[in-house]
Amino acid sequence: MLFPKKELDLSTPKVMGILNLTTDSFFDGGKFLKKDNTFDELKILNSVEAMIEDGADFIDIGAHSTKPGFTKISPQEELDRLGFIFEKLNDYPILFSVDSFNYEVIKEAISKKIDLVNNVFSFRDKDSFNLVCNENIPICICHQGNTENQLNIFIQIEDFFSEIEERFNRENFDLNNIIFDPGFGYGKTPFQNLKILSNLDKIKKDRILLAGLSQKKFLRLLFETKENHLNEQSLTAGIMACLGGVNILRVHQVKETVNLLRTLWPK
Repeated sequence: MLFPKKELDLSTPKVMGILNLTTDSFFDGGKFLKKDNTFDELKILNSVEAMIEDGADFIDIGAHSTKPGFTKISPQEELDRLGFIFEKLNDYPILFSVDSFNYEVIKEAISKKIDLVNNVFSFRDKDSFNLVCNENIPICICHQGNTENQLNIFIQIEDFFSEIEERFNRENFDLNNIIFDPGFGYGKTPFQNLKILSNLDKIKKDRILLAGLSQKKFLRLLFETKENHLNEQSLTAGIMACLGGVNILRVHQVKETVNLLRTLWPK
């Protein structure tokens, strides 16, 4: 797949490390906050460099939580958190994606040469949609479920993915620039999440798939644990997803995930 900075071979699974500059993300919100409630820029850059050293292919940077019941912040506050990272995008050889649904943030990220726009609300707003279509930049869209919808979950996802393809195709957007995220944990029952994980071939087709499984609560169903984290379950689910055809894993545990993937898919 061709990104602004370089081309990436997705014939073997790749790793996207998570960099959350948030206060309320479900797993690592507040990780980079100092005692005075400002963000520790040195600690953030050290985390970027650590993920690069550990073998990440992407780093996904976000400053707005999208967990259930998230607290909305203004685009300016989001930009205030991300601005110094945007200025350093070209200092590193790794690909960067921005995890945002705000037009102003996406516009600024593109102006700073971001490689990928990851929008969990799939560019519903007209301004963001028109912007990425005009730029023809790689994007990631995400299926948002509804537990009250009784339709088969695979039909729901396939209908949504097809609708996305038709919508972008009408604007002459290069469909090879779309990465598809089935949206684990977004409006789905635990059973639906597990069904998707074990049957990814039903939505794969010739699409590039991304899976965000790391630390998702439904993974407690894989095996019991008394720990507050779901590290082992996340790694297990990630391997299952790659065996099912996922091309990119969005993870908190970069080093462990990279080591596992290199064992199973040696270069």
